[in-house]
Amino acid sequence: NLKIGNRQRVVFDAFKNHGACTNLEISTWYHIPINQVTPRTNELVKMGYIVESHKRKCSVSGRVAIAWRISYG
Repeated sequence: NLKIGNRQRVVFDAFKNHGACTNLEISTWYHIPINQVTPRTNELVKMGYIVESHKRKCSVSGRVAIAWRISYG
């Protein structure tokens, strides 16, 4: 069981449910402001729970962005 805050949990669960996705995709799908998603992703990266998966075109912005994913192990 991860020891993370409620907002971190929402973002983490989004990656769990969707696999690799961008911050803007999570923001759009879950109706959370982007300025709340990005800091949570960064915190989860620092904790080692999320890692960069690859860069691809974001389905929301159409721009190349980092898709993040849960780090297993």
